[in-house]
Amino acid sequence: NVARVLGAVFPWLIRIDVSFEPHEVNGQPGAIFRDRDGKVLYALALDVLEGKIQTIRGVINPDKLGHIGPVADAWAVDREVKRARRQPH
Repeated sequence: NVARVLGAVFPWLIRIDVSFEPHEVNGQPGAIFRDRDGKVLYALALDVLEGKIQTIRGVINPDKLGHIGPVADAWAVDREVKRARRQPH
């Protein structure tokens, strides 16, 4: 299930130059997503039990992301993803 969700979302993010790097988030394995300017867009943490992902936790609140670095405009990225989805591959 996790692979399906990520497989549906990642291609659109990559298409608009969103990058991510592995990063510990709240003591858990996760990733930090950045817009094309390197600003923090999203933090993702994984709850892992016996080697399997149980829960994906996400943080998009700019007040909670600010300690990582400059924060992206998530609404602008959302609009860009929607525009990209309307265009042919």
